[in-house]
Amino acid sequence: MEKVLNVAPYCRVSTDDEDQKNSYETQKSYFEAYINRNLKWRFVGMYADKGITGTSTKKRKDFKRMIKDAEDGKIDLIVTKEVSRFARNTLDSIFYTRKLKDLGIGVFFINDNINTLDPDSELRLTIMSSIAQEESRKISERVKWAQKRQMEKGVVFGNSIYGYNLADGKLTVNEEQAKIVRMIFSMYLDDGMGSHILCHELEDRGILSPSGDVRWKNVSILRMLKNEKYVGILKQKKEITLDFLSHKKVVNDGREDFVIIEDNHEPIVDIEVFEAVQKEIERRRKTTLNKSNHSNRYVWSGKIECAYCHSKFKRKVWNRKSSNPATVWQCSENIKYGTEKLNEQGLKIGCNCKSLYEKMLSEYLLSALKSVTKSKDRIIKEIKRDLKTVLESKPDNSQSISEIQSSINKIGSKKTRLIELYTDGTITRADFDKSNDQYNSQFEALNKDLDLLAIEDSKTEDLKERFNAINQAVEKIASFDQFSEEVCKKVLHKIVVHSRDKISVYLNGGNNDTPFFIPLPITPWGSR
Repeated sequence: MEKVLNVAPYCRVSTDDEDQKNSYETQKSYFEAYINRNLKWRFVGMYADKGITGTSTKKRKDFKRMIKDAEDGKIDLIVTKEVSRFARNTLDSIFYTRKLKDLGIGVFFINDNINTLDPDSELRLTIMSSIAQEESRKISERVKWAQKRQMEKGVVFGNSIYGYNLADGKLTVNEEQAKIVRMIFSMYLDDGMGSHILCHELEDRGILSPSGDVRWKNVSILRMLKNEKYVGILKQKKEITLDFLSHKKVVNDGREDFVIIEDNHEPIVDIEVFEAVQKEIERRRKTTLNKSNHSNRYVWSGKIECAYCHSKFKRKVWNRKSSNPATVWQCSENIKYGTEKLNEQGLKIGCNCKSLYEKMLSEYLLSALKSVTKSKDRIIKEIKRDLKTVLESKPDNSQSISEIQSSINKIGSKKTRLIELYTDGTITRADFDKSNDQYNSQFEALNKDLDLLAIEDSKTEDLKERFNAINQAVEKIASFDQFSEEVCKKVLHKIVVHSRDKISVYLNGGNNDTPFFIPLPITPWGSR
């Protein structure tokens, strides 16, 4: 009895408009009836992507689900109306149809009358896919042209901006948010607050960020301060799409002209204030460049991490004006929000991690160095033992590689002879195609085996290099016997504060990235 095929239709609707939703339902009904008319087919479910472009498969969730189900043996045949519904990208069409064909699964394009299991299907599919791809390119160009004409008329594209409401391509002032925008410009210019301090100030006042979060980001503040929309200027095409296939956006660095319209909408900030802020931003930028980088001001900067919330520790001086000030390093999340708690929105903020006395840090590092020095011989011995075990357990692939390479060479010779027979008229085109396909299949299978063996050998070589790097790192670390800032910079990867009685020190061997994990069972905490 002939096998009944599990058949799944795939359809795609380009937009989410009401008419297209109706079209989706129509296509679904059509495919069900189409499949059920064939007694040798069994309908196994619909796969459909709505509102997703056909030029790339990256965001087509149902398409990916369909391919996965096909790989799992749930589908024997895929049907779709035409090549442009399956993909408008030639490479995607060929890649996925080949992938499915290798599994014995065909794709039948109804309108194009192409079944990918047929011998000449790939040539016909390539032609039809190329036509669909070119049509997609033309559509993309027409859309870009139309959008630019709309931009030139002052129609706003993109997302809304804090301080304005965006509707039907027009910006209108959101007065409640506009007050916050004016306050940010004033605090930056008149009060001299930086973006980081502004974040704290806004959070302390309970003002939610543009995303509705209780926390503000300094990059968001700077973006607002530089945005010309706040003075009524509309500048568009800041980002452009270079490739209609990937739809990836990039910053417009001059490759296309900006579309700029002055007095396009009601301003929130006076132009004099805006220009003064731009000058102040540039002044502060130059001042910062002339100073040493804040993150590298201290030898421990950026190297102490909280195990609770993964925030970095910052340097603080307690009782600065007293006769006995204390320098500590404290979790930045704890500094910002205090102990762990839930805010009004139910989000977890704060951290229970406490402070670390700076005077103890050098002792932690020295303890780690001494630990490596003391255990150097044991560590190196274990490294060599592990490497030897791995190498001894690894089979010798040289003979297999040689045999596969020999077989590949023989097939190459056979293919050369086959071409000669065909050009001499000794064999027919059908005989040539049949033998050539067999040789190609054998060639592909042998190359896969060869790749697997090559990957296995490369992993072994990578492991050898890793062990050698660790070996050298141990030797180098063991040569340091006293603390200095230079030693700290060379060998300290990071310090992770886990709990009240556990500090983890990660070392590296000088300038290479080969960290060692060394837990130190000491109590580093200072009382608050």
